[in-house]
Formats: sequence, C-alpha cells, structure tokens
Amino acid sequence: MAPLRAVLFDLDGTLVQARDSTWRLFERTNRAFDLGIDTPEAYFDLFRDNMFEALPRIYGEVRAEAVIAHFLELMRQEYAPPLVPGMVDVVRALSSECVLGIVSSNAVSAIRRIVVDAGIGNCIAHIFGGDVIPDKRVAIRQFLEEPSYATLRRCSNAYEEVPPVPFAPGEVALVTDTVGDVRQARDCGIHTIGVTWGLHEPGRLEDAGADFVAQWPMEIVSWVRRPMAKLVPQGG
Repeated sequence: MAPLRAVLFDLDGTLVQARDSTWRLFERTNRAFDLGIDTPEAYFDLFRDNMFEALPRIYGEVRAEAVIAHFLELMRQEYAPPLVPGMVDVVRALSSECVLGIVSSNAVSAIRRIVVDAGIGNCIAHIFGGDVIPDKRVAIRQFLEEPSYATLRRCSNAYEEVPPVPFAPGEVALVTDTVGDVRQARDCGIHTIGVTWGLHEPGRLEDAGADFVAQWPMEIVSWVRRPMAKLVPQGG
C-alpha cells in the first residue's frame, strides 16, 4: 500500500494552543448573544460535530449566522495563540515529502497571520477556512477531487512544476484534536491522527475512530513515515 502523500492539519488545538485562546474570544460572543454557553467545557462540546452545524441546530439558522459572524470577526482581529511546541518542526519535517494543508473552522485571514508569523506559511500548500468552506467534508473532498492540489511546496514560495498525480483517500491523513473532525475525515475515507493536547480527550478521539493518537508532536512524523500496510481507515 502506498505511503501517505498528504497531511491536512486542523489549526485550533492542533497546530496552535487553543483551549484558553478561543474560549476567551467565544466567551465575548456568548455574552453578546446570551447563548448560555457559559463554560469552556460547554464550548468544547460544540466540536463533537462542527461549530457551523451545532450552532444552527441549537439556535436556528438566522441567529447562528450572526453568532458565527461575530466570533469569526473576533478571530480575524484578535486571535494570536501560541503554537504548540514542536509543531513548526513537524511541518518543516513533512513538507519535503507530503503535500501539507490546513482545514479549519477559523477564518482564512487568521490562519494566514498565524502560519506566516510562525515562519511556515510557504510550507503549507493549501488552506481551507471556515469562512469560505464551513463543512470540512466539503473541503476534504475538494482536496481529493482536484488534481492540482497534489503539488508539493517545500517551504518555498514556488510550487513544484511537475504534473500532479491525484490523491487516493488512503494517501491522505487529517491531524486533529476534535471528535467531530475525526468523524468528518472518516466520512471522506481518509486517515485520522488525533492529538492529546487539544479540546477532546484521547479516549474520545479513539472511540470516534482515530487511527492513532499522538502524545507528542514528533509522533506525527513517525506515524506518517511508518509502513502503511496495516493502515486502512475503517469504512475506507
């Protein structure tokens, strides 16, 4: 079985430390709209699915649209979380052998600011932000279906000028900290790597179907590079 050729990263809670940073901003949205999401744990539970799905289900489409717009604007203007220690080295280590992307519920401009400030903007080949594509399944399927996305960017501004070979789902993995992301990635037939330092506990990620849960960032590199003979996503 072919090795992984692409790794997609969630941003918040995976590449950056988000438990406090995102909650402090969402708490302001919560107060502005009197949502009743009054604890970090209640906020984290929104990501059992996807924030863009959970909020409309709870509050209705119209109110949820205003809530999401308010929160994303705070993220665009003020969100500046620290990166998870070691994740910059993970990105740089994988950039020469895998196409790297970010699939996030965050706004594109916030993602750009964070990765550029971290010095890895030109290691990331593609980003999919929630303000453009709210459903991560749509983003992942777009990534799989468009052959031009299968182009390396080796921490330089230029993309490789070679004919791209489209990805098979089994050649792609999503790295994430939430149950909802694991489920959505599995819906698309790709591999999933959970991380222990984000919003959801390791056991919940495993129960959702993560292929592997990393305790330390460099375990991601080790898992990506391991022989793939036994790494077949369940249902894939």
